[in-house]
Amino acid sequence: MLLKPFGKKPMYIALGLMLVTAILSAFMSNTATTAMMMTVVIPITAQFPPEDRFKTALALSVPIAANVGGISTPIGTPPNAIVIAALNQQGISIPFGEWMLLVMPIVIILLLVSWFTLGYLFPPTLSEFKLKLEGKFNTSAKAITLYVIFALTVILWITEAQHGIPSSMVAFLPITALTVTSVLTKEDIRNLPWDVLWLVAGGIALGVAMDNTGLATWIVSSISWETLPKLMLLLVFGLVAYMMSNFLSNTVTATLIIPLAISIGTSGIAGEGFNLIITCIFVGIACNIAMMLPISTPPNAIAMSTGFLKTSDMVKVGIIVGIIGLVVGLLIATFVWPFMI
Repeated sequence: MLLKPFGKKPMYIALGLMLVTAILSAFMSNTATTAMMMTVVIPITAQFPPEDRFKTALALSVPIAANVGGISTPIGTPPNAIVIAALNQQGISIPFGEWMLLVMPIVIILLLVSWFTLGYLFPPTLSEFKLKLEGKFNTSAKAITLYVIFALTVILWITEAQHGIPSSMVAFLPITALTVTSVLTKEDIRNLPWDVLWLVAGGIALGVAMDNTGLATWIVSSISWETLPKLMLLLVFGLVAYMMSNFLSNTVTATLIIPLAISIGTSGIAGEGFNLIITCIFVGIACNIAMMLPISTPPNAIAMSTGFLKTSDMVKVGIIVGIIGLVVGLLIATFVWPFMI
């Protein structure tokens, strides 16, 4: 239903998939969003000729949009949550709406870059395509309740700066309301991805331990950070976070790099002019745009399981989007964010 406004041209259908996925990933787990959206992609790809490479573009459009869309909000991905938690421990609070304002230009640019890249590498052979998806708008009482609670939660998150309720407290609203209204049952709660939640919590705990034991300070003191220009310092952090996240969990990478950045900022090693907020957010973005391999992010792994993708295809798109993302993020962090933070 949400894809109908995008017409019959394959490239616009792919754009529709990416926009819907990105928006949902901003307020939901990007892993859950990818799993849900791939159920839409599979019947679409089945209608294309077997030799049409555009199937690859469609299968890649969802995980890429989920990874990029997750950057949009503090709750979109685990690295974002780690950045927020680490800054909160330093007495720095970033309202939900301010985060969105800071990163939204990067998200929009990367979505467009990804869309053009997919169309260039995997052009469709069909000029038009008739979208055949059966579905209807759910108007049951539970569905309406869910819509209202979802909308109210998003509004409260975005307007955090106006009412002063922290986004972490607002998050209790859907948990409580959906449980009380029986929209969310005990079976649904049991089926939640608790392993992902524990991974985030474990990552935050590891970061705190590195800071409290002095390990983070020892690591950063072994490098002559003061000899690096501010732009180069930011670039080094971004490159290290990006490369590590491609081969490790982006959650683990954020857990390791963010405490290092905070140690540099709080110890004064980096010298005057080092902006802790800008550096941490940029590192979080660098972790999120690492999507070269199936193991880089859960959305990539889910997309790979469809059988429409080759690792080499994912690497091609991942490198292009990652490098452009680093450049765009670095430029915005250097020339725009200082006037906003």
